[in-house]
Amino acid sequence: MPAETLLLPTPTPGGDATGQDLAALNDPPDGRAAAESALSTPTLQASAPTAAPVAAARFITVTVGAGDTLLGFAIEYGVPMAAIQLQNDLGSSTIVRLGQDLVIPPTSAWEGASPFWIVHQVSEGETLSEIGQAHGLTVGQLQGANGLADADLLSIGQALVLPLTDFAVARAVEPTARPPTAEAVAAAPTQTAVASETQPPEVAPTQAAAAAPVLPPPADVSAWPHETVRIMNEVRATHGLPPLVYNETLAQAAQIQANDCADRGWCSHTGSDGSDIKERILRVGYQPASWAECWALRPTPQGAIDIWMDEVPPNDPHRRTLLTTWLTEIGIGVAKGKWGYYFIAEFGKPLR
Repeated sequence: MPAETLLLPTPTPGGDATGQDLAALNDPPDGRAAAESALSTPTLQASAPTAAPVAAARFITVTVGAGDTLLGFAIEYGVPMAAIQLQNDLGSSTIVRLGQDLVIPPTSAWEGASPFWIVHQVSEGETLSEIGQAHGLTVGQLQGANGLADADLLSIGQALVLPLTDFAVARAVEPTARPPTAEAVAAAPTQTAVASETQPPEVAPTQAAAAAPVLPPPADVSAWPHETVRIMNEVRATHGLPPLVYNETLAQAAQIQANDCADRGWCSHTGSDGSDIKERILRVGYQPASWAECWALRPTPQGAIDIWMDEVPPNDPHRRTLLTTWLTEIGIGVAKGKWGYYFIAEFGKPLR
């Protein structure tokens, strides 16, 4: 049940706020009550005209319930996600936790803003033009949304509002350059190693893995695969779900896909050789009863979890995968892209 915040008047010098002052701010008085207030507290009479506008700008406190999302609150209360992030010191995180209290700011300061506006925290080496390019925004749009006079003056950790217009743009980090044709990549020889799902898994998958040594994540982010799963399992715990078990074989498949995405400069669930998710995890020797994959191009592990979780049911395939009850294991691959890092999450349940 939303709770409204009571506005308290500023006491006049040498005096305390009275019950009448509270009523004046939080319940605009009728003519008779106003006259009485003028007789009893003449020093507050001069500020009476401003009381009504202040009272209209009310903050609302909500408690996160099961199934609630930041985007859901933004749409319900008519403010962008960025407004809630900034008001509650969430940084760039879009995750809300069960039982968490959030303050929803007034809509008046965010007129014309889309609910999909989000906060991006500047990382070392980032420029405004690179941030804009990664999110389909111009430098001018970013400057306008953030009141930036100089596009070159950014600081590490600075909170920038990204004026996105829909969820697709928020996730569209894939460059426009693509392979020449689908036919050209489908003919890659590594695809034939697992062309048949009935093929003995011990033979071709092992050969394919041996033919292509897996480059690990960059040394400075070598801990990120396990950190991503740690954060994911924290989120799962808030939903009463058990942790996913880290599986190094799935991680190998995920790293191969992450490296592939980094090499070609864009990502999808299809490898540059035409491989699908199941083919890639079979190649490294994982025998799945069920499987799934999520990918993201984000600057940090937290950012990857945030973008996957920030979906509204029933259109929430990534969120439902992270909160799965039918997959038990996970492996993460991380590779550096032109902007941020490619995060590949391979989920599986082993065939018993």
